[in-house]
Amino acid sequence: MSCSVEVTKVLIAAASFEENRVESACSNLIECLRACDQLPDLEIARKVLDALRQHRHMSALKRLADNLVRLGCQADLVYRQYSQALIESGEPIAAIEMLQSLVRRVTPGAKEWNEAQGLLGRAYKQIYIDACGSKLGMAEGALEAAIAAYRQAFDSDPTQIWQGVNLVALLARAERDGVNIPDFPRRDSLIEGLRREIEQHWSAGTLEAWDYASAAELALARGDLAGVQRWLKEYLSAADIDAFKIAGTLRQFTEVWGLRADAGEEGAVVAVLRAALLRSRSGVLSLTPQQVQRTAKADVASFEKILGNIGVQTYWWVRTAMERARSVALICQPDGRGVGTGFLVRGRDLHEPLGDELFLLTNAHVVSDSPEQRGALRSDKASITFEATADSDRTARRHRVHEITWNSPPELLDTSLLRFVEPPIGIEPCPVSDSLPVTDEDQRVYVIGHPLGGELSFSLQDNRLLDHEGPTTGKPTVAGRVLLHYRAPTEPGSSGSPVFSADWDVIGLHHAGADFMPKLNGKEGTYGANEGIWIRSIKQAIASRCTG
Repeated sequence: MSCSVEVTKVLIAAASFEENRVESACSNLIECLRACDQLPDLEIARKVLDALRQHRHMSALKRLADNLVRLGCQADLVYRQYSQALIESGEPIAAIEMLQSLVRRVTPGAKEWNEAQGLLGRAYKQIYIDACGSKLGMAEGALEAAIAAYRQAFDSDPTQIWQGVNLVALLARAERDGVNIPDFPRRDSLIEGLRREIEQHWSAGTLEAWDYASAAELALARGDLAGVQRWLKEYLSAADIDAFKIAGTLRQFTEVWGLRADAGEEGAVVAVLRAALLRSRSGVLSLTPQQVQRTAKADVASFEKILGNIGVQTYWWVRTAMERARSVALICQPDGRGVGTGFLVRGRDLHEPLGDELFLLTNAHVVSDSPEQRGALRSDKASITFEATADSDRTARRHRVHEITWNSPPELLDTSLLRFVEPPIGIEPCPVSDSLPVTDEDQRVYVIGHPLGGELSFSLQDNRLLDHEGPTTGKPTVAGRVLLHYRAPTEPGSSGSPVFSADWDVIGLHHAGADFMPKLNGKEGTYGANEGIWIRSIKQAIASRCTG
């Protein structure tokens, strides 16, 4: 029995970034493999697992690898990919146990042995980073173990550039943190040897994306800022670049090297990587309030040097994104628990008679005084904070709600327009657009909100616009309400988030997400999607209510 059809479906689903489609395709593949009377084909396993990792479907990767092992596929690459998924899912201890077993049974110096050693280093490195300077438990020992893992792999094969560069980075981190590493290797000699290796590969034309990233990191270790920018330019234009790689490089520069986006040209490379991640097809970027502010202060020079002709344009695009993040608010209960998101709008942008007063727009199922909306927070109990405006040494100011100026129930427009007791000062409202983007494969929208009601993090998520009921061909199911559907269901707490066009104008109010959302405009089937209300539908309803 052949599973080639199911394999193809997984590969297509992985590239679509629709999680429910990926999970369903993987389930079908697993059932097909179970029905076979032979071990899963190793090349099929390699192809599918690589695709899931590349497109960052870590949950599906972990589940498929687990089932491959259960079905008798004991291949080293399956255990290695399984371990990768565990690390990316925040389970480094489980990954370490699996990787240590893999290292013991694989021939030292073999490809999978090198990969396993590198992932051991990655797992231990993450444990040290997550410890945030704590002296308890595995913290400092994890740093030493990470260095040992990378060193062992690099010593066995000095052509392993990425292993050597990770070794250099962690030795620098240990020195900066005052952590003593026994038998400390000389970083200068390591750096010089790696530099020669990279130059040889460059001359031969055999460098790939990860090599360019390693070269940029090595230039940083040498204090060669021009080299960092030159290599990152090659990296971000490499044929095999993807969101998984960009996220890893960004993590290395920020978590290991400690770069900050507002630290001149050196730190501005962080802002460039954040921009590249956000613009990639599966880019998800989470930032603390301080990171929002620092990214907004990044030096434009690095954008020009790394991104060339589109550098200045990208710089202002990122600056605008950070400015919009300042306008997004966390809505909390009296006990401080976050329950949803809202965003700042100017009254006349929704209805001219409302003038220049600033309001907060959110979902009715988040804040409402209607007795029919029992799960919503009452307006007199709501506390509103604009987290991205807070200084590093103090919390954001809490704002109270004076009244709900206008409301539409969840079954209609699911909207509440809140008037402040004292409107916020120094925060620009989000601009509103009456137009909708054309739906095509490359059309993106962006959501900025507070996933899980988190108080200290903003998530800027790239979503492909799947469909909408607007002009010219849309068919609204409810008169006066135009829905938008976009990719990747968001976490609870994102309700009330603004949905932005690629130009960072508000086109919708996010209110729901589901793994099996019915498609719009009479199309058959379901998909994993977010759902938002077109901002123009809200404007027209406000105008009708206020003039009727």
